[in-house]
Amino acid sequence: MTQMQAEETPQSVRFEIPDLAAAVRLTRRLGGIWDVSLQDSRDINLVSVALRSDPSDLAVLLRNVEAWVKQESLCAIRFGVDSRDYVLTAGEADWEAIPAAVG
Repeated sequence: MTQMQAEETPQSVRFEIPDLAAAVRLTRRLGGIWDVSLQDSRDINLVSVALRSDPSDLAVLLRNVEAWVKQESLCAIRFGVDSRDYVLTAGEADWEAIPAAVG
């Protein structure tokens, strides 16, 4: 691996989860495979995952989270990697299961 390739390899992925309970479930799901941390706040909960050195690790992680998004009926979540934001979509939203905003 060249130095350029090493610099292009993302070190971590951050997932934005609106509900704290859902963020805890995602953290537990991923924690058996990756080093995971959870930062909770009133507005958004960030689940950060440290990638391993395997070049396919990002793809494996995203497939795992995609299955979780579908299972949770979230429809879509935002995630960041390499200082860029993306949206991961899967399944359909269950609008009745989504917690109401607290004002």
